[in-house]
Amino acid sequence: MGRYDCIVLYNSVAITEALEGHDPIFPASITRDEVGAVEESLRGGGFSPYVLAVEHFSRDLVNTLARMAPRFVFNLCEEINHRSELEMCVAGLLDLMGIPYTGSGPVALGLALNKFRLKQLLKSFGIPSAKGYLHSQGRSAGLRNLRFPVIVKPVREDGSLGIRTSSVCHDSARLQEQVEMIHQIYRQPALVEEYLDGREFNVSIMGDGRPEVLAISEIDFGGIPAELPRIVCYQAKWDEDSPMFRGTVPICPARLTGRLENRLRELALRSYEAVGCRDYARVDMRTDAEGNVYVLEVNPNPDIGPKAGFARAARAAGYSYADMVLRITEFALERAAQVTAAAYAL
Repeated sequence: MGRYDCIVLYNSVAITEALEGHDPIFPASITRDEVGAVEESLRGGGFSPYVLAVEHFSRDLVNTLARMAPRFVFNLCEEINHRSELEMCVAGLLDLMGIPYTGSGPVALGLALNKFRLKQLLKSFGIPSAKGYLHSQGRSAGLRNLRFPVIVKPVREDGSLGIRTSSVCHDSARLQEQVEMIHQIYRQPALVEEYLDGREFNVSIMGDGRPEVLAISEIDFGGIPAELPRIVCYQAKWDEDSPMFRGTVPICPARLTGRLENRLRELALRSYEAVGCRDYARVDMRTDAEGNVYVLEVNPNPDIGPKAGFARAARAAGYSYADMVLRITEFALERAAQVTAAAYAL
């Protein structure tokens, strides 16, 4: 393995049948096309990457990382031990081993994955998010001063897992049903939020220290059947045969007034910094009926596949795919150089 100077680390996905009640497994949700694209970009940039798939924490994983002693790891792990909440532990392991890596650190990854904890953090920074509360198992699904309609989500899942067209609730009976579904199937609390029936935007950001907004993308819901809610649910992201997939078309760059664009940029950058993101992230936002902007989610280390929204935003900002990958790599190497310089200065 001596000829390799970096590692592209990603979590392998076991292809299994979906359990009863779970969201179905679509091919697009398990394809990791960013792995090969990142590897090719690194080779084109003069690096010699080794691609390493991991499924579980193991002694072999630690030994492999220690033996290879890479200059850096391009971290594409979204879960480990088949648990998305352990994504942060991969970054933590690399920190403990002193191996530089791309993307956000464990604290940012852990904060962002828990949607309710994120809401609390954003509130402490004066960043608006939709009104909501956490509904744990065994409690009644009262509205707690929220107005219908509301939307119900698992509190700690990625990729819109657990979000369906039925997740938007217009009465107490549906609310109770959706909360119980989250508890029983996903084994976690449900986040209940006021449903914002406005426009939806994704703001892609790249940088460490001086982050740059790449481009703002808007989801065009014009093709969604009138009887369905205007949301980016699990099917809209992954089921290419679904009317929700066909009806949620990204427009990048979005057509915006100067005032709205400035507001989106401001909130995205403030959210990026509040969470402690670095290198690259995507901030998702929606407006209410009056046009007020609210932050929905902050996504450190989002999908950077060639067809994904982040790569689309990078192209809109003038970066080729390879430029984007190599720029992200530069941030990791610059951090490593700063750590080394600080160590020598002691």
